[in-house]
Amino acid sequence: MENSGKLYVVTTPIGNYADMTIRGLRMLEQSSIIVCEEFKEAAKLLKHFGMRKELMNINEHNENESTIEVIEELQNGKTVSLISDCGTPGFSDPGNNLLNECFGLGIKVELCGGANSVMTALVLSGFDISRFYFRGFLSPKKDIRREELNLLRPSDRPVVIMEAPYRLNAILEDISDALGARNIFVGFDLSMQSERQYRGRAADILRNIGDNKLKGEFVIIIDKS
Repeated sequence: MENSGKLYVVTTPIGNYADMTIRGLRMLEQSSIIVCEEFKEAAKLLKHFGMRKELMNINEHNENESTIEVIEELQNGKTVSLISDCGTPGFSDPGNNLLNECFGLGIKVELCGGANSVMTALVLSGFDISRFYFRGFLSPKKDIRREELNLLRPSDRPVVIMEAPYRLNAILEDISDALGARNIFVGFDLSMQSERQYRGRAADILRNIGDNKLKGEFVIIIDKS
């Protein structure tokens, strides 16, 4: 589209703001509008870097309607940045609809990479990651989640699991029951001062955590069978 604006897809830090790239900051500075997942997280990031920008949001509740609004801004010649709460937009986060609309309309899209919780956890796991399987989020329902874990038993490569911040203990119990002897890695609050790394069987990690109800961002890597 000849007179349209440009969409920047900007990776933001997974916890430590020092991981923000110079290119990413430049893209945010050049944007008239920042499209975010949650206003609170976006405002906190921008304030840290001394920026004030108009904010719009796209999340799982308003993705279709907000995509139309953002496309209108782009068609009016605005430069827009898309960010998520942390990491890369569109990767287990809202934003795919907006990207596909831009591709279909010929609106220019540029991606700025950066810190990535999945790759960080894979490297820190110490497992053979020449090949891996990204499983992503499991079902929030316990019985279905255990069935999904049982399907991972024959996996011949490490598996990446994402989960909600408050469900670490529950999913470790399920992994212990379904894949008891399998070694796993848990990366908790990666890149932050509160970062913790756990290695071993799920049952051992649960004992290590004890009564601490850890609530934060985490990634689990399950080693191959």
